[in-house]
Amino acid sequence: MTISTLALLIATSLAGCATSSSGSRHALYDSLDSLAADSTDIVVGTVQDSGIDGDATVATIEVENAPTNPSLGSNVDADAGTIEVGDVIEVRQQTDEKLSTGAQYLLYVTPTMLSGDAADQYYITGAVAGMYVRDGDVFQRVVPDSGDTLPETFSISE
Repeated sequence: MTISTLALLIATSLAGCATSSSGSRHALYDSLDSLAADSTDIVVGTVQDSGIDGDATVATIEVENAPTNPSLGSNVDADAGTIEVGDVIEVRQQTDEKLSTGAQYLLYVTPTMLSGDAADQYYITGAVAGMYVRDGDVFQRVVPDSGDTLPETFSISE
């Protein structure tokens, strides 16, 4: 998969997001551009390990690709595009849908803005909205019934 191919797929979406009144989410996403606008980075990586930290699960991910999108970080008060290929990041989750060790994911992420060790960790944008798992030649949404109107899959070209 090339960065330009994945970036082109991501960049072809229409912008916008709708508000939500349920749970801890403040937005439902209706395009990949709106998801990117609330994210500082997009990563493709494989989960190397995971563990428990209080009420959260923290997954260690080796970054294999760091695609971009023109909308990336436009709604976030943090630097966008700082994660690079080869980086190892930690992703913090407090949802029932956890990242599985050994699986490869495409994730839209943003810094946790927490203190201590968690300050260097990331959340998946929209809890599960920005979470796609590799399934053969595509990345497939992990939670297709989250209320978001996002593509169910991304095609991958090698």
